[in-house]
Amino acid sequence: MKNAKLLTIVIVLQALILVGQWLGAPSLVSPAQAQIPDAGGQRQEIISLLKGTNDKLDRLIGILESGKLEVRVAGHLVPRWNSLKARAVFQYLLVHQDRPTRRDVLMALQWPDHSHNSARNNLNVALYSLRNTLGPGEVVQPILYREGCYILNPELDWWIDRNEFLSALDDARLARQAGRLEKVVNFYHKAVKLYRGPLFEDDGVGEWYLPEQRRLKDLYAQALERVSEIHFQLGELPEALRFGQLGLSNDQCSEAAHRLLMRCYASRRQQQLVSRQYQACSAALREELGVSPSDETTRLLHELI
Repeated sequence: MKNAKLLTIVIVLQALILVGQWLGAPSLVSPAQAQIPDAGGQRQEIISLLKGTNDKLDRLIGILESGKLEVRVAGHLVPRWNSLKARAVFQYLLVHQDRPTRRDVLMALQWPDHSHNSARNNLNVALYSLRNTLGPGEVVQPILYREGCYILNPELDWWIDRNEFLSALDDARLARQAGRLEKVVNFYHKAVKLYRGPLFEDDGVGEWYLPEQRRLKDLYAQALERVSEIHFQLGELPEALRFGQLGLSNDQCSEAAHRLLMRCYASRRQQQLVSRQYQACSAALREELGVSPSDETTRLLHELI
């Protein structure tokens, strides 16, 4: 790393960002001082997960409480974005972190009806606002312009939960291929904790990220389905039920989640709950999609009751 002061940037899927000067800086936030809600008893687990990504993150602790974009700079909350266009540009750069983004792409995306000069000027204003939001007065800028493209500064430490989520799923896949069931479960648990809600949930304007939002939600659903099935096969019914219910919180029309819960209740000899779960499945499918449960789900009902 350079001798200049750098930033540590931590971003979660709904776009919680922690930005801080950490090289030689005093402690900003300690676990005891951090005002973090205990959501479902996961507070300490998530803190440990964040701290495990960088040995300096004990100074930068943050948990997203909702789907709103939250930014902390050197431990201080940024109360609002001075420019929504700056936020939109930043979101695009985050999702496309793996490659430079051409200036013309950002101009066409954010100012499609403007002339070339007008769009370029507006982009410059948005980037000026973005740089001031993320690191005003810093020697090292978080956003760089090189050969007609913008990129996140690779000299900075970026922790993005979307990347960590996808990495955990890939690790689970590799562990499954190696037959390491305990590792598979651990990596799925990590992925589930990392997914805190739809990508950029509080952005009611942009549409370009919706396919990625859908993809991440589907991957989350697959992780829940697979880990709940593993717990069921191991006879760990409380865990299977917990992840199955999370699957329904993510998608009320997930027949796989409904079937898993039906099997869990049957294993407990709770046939009344089996029937009730099937009825809940039928109601959700009818109300949301106008269809009936699949033959597979209906056959399972008859086998279990």
